Amino acid sequence: MPDRIIKESICTSDTLNCLSDFEERFWHRLIVNCDDYGRFDARPAILKGRLFPLSEGRTLKDMQNALSKLASVGLVELYQVGGRPFLRVVTWDKYQRIRAKRSKYPEPEGPCRQMTAGDGNGVRNPIQSQSNPDPNPKEGDARAAALAAVMSAYMDRINPKPSPSSLEELKGYVEAMGGEVCLKAIDTAVDAGKGTWSYVRAILRAKREQGVKSLADWNALEQRRSGGKQVGWKPGQDRNAPDPRAKEHTEEMRRMLERMKEEA
Repeated sequence: MPDRIIKESICTSDTLNCLSDFEERFWHRLIVNCDDYGRFDARPAILKGRLFPLSEGRTLKDMQNALSKLASVGLVELYQVGGRPFLRVVTWDKYQRIRAKRSKYPEPEGPCRQMTAGDGNGVRNPIQSQSNPDPNPKEGDARAAALAAVMSAYMDRINPKPSPSSLEELKGYVEAMGGEVCLKAIDTAVDAGKGTWSYVRAILRAKREQGVKSLADWNALEQRRSGGKQVGWKPGQDRNAPDPRAKEHTEEMRRMLERMKEEA
């Protein structure tokens, strides 16, 4: 198997900074075990046997949790072929040479396809060679950082084991509306005692229908609804007093959830 390149940029990567020490070790060991197309078997037992053969204290659950975290921050993409789980490193073929004539593992089917060097929608792999840099490196790093922050907040506050479909949909909202909007939607759901993906999605759908494309749009919308007054707590106000807009917001979310049920 060819050697893999790891650059000093890993030390300043916002994406890798979102990982725990074990998750980062998992990531580095995965890189050197993937085939020449950046693919690998995603079964926890295989991952444990190949990545941590001498670590008796590590469990299959540890493998699954670490893999889910890598997927949530956009480092790997998970897919199934014939009912078996596989993974591929995002943008692998954009930064690594492909020497083998064929992969050891099947390629993704349907919309989850193998990305080519011309694809620019994936999150940039932070440990690959910089010989072919992102044409807009600052913008790419900002997108990756926003995605990592949202995914980390979602897994910490909403669901530590999100489904691939919910992660993909949340990623789309990050790209369309920005990380700050998604983080505020998560905060709003948790503050309302509705820490579920369906509620977060309902909030994001409602804001998108209202034309919100940034946190500034969201704040401006709230200011308009409050008659132009500054939104939020002010000196002299009772912090425990009910928010006069809470009833309106809850009713709006209820209508959105009912509409989602009807569409389903």
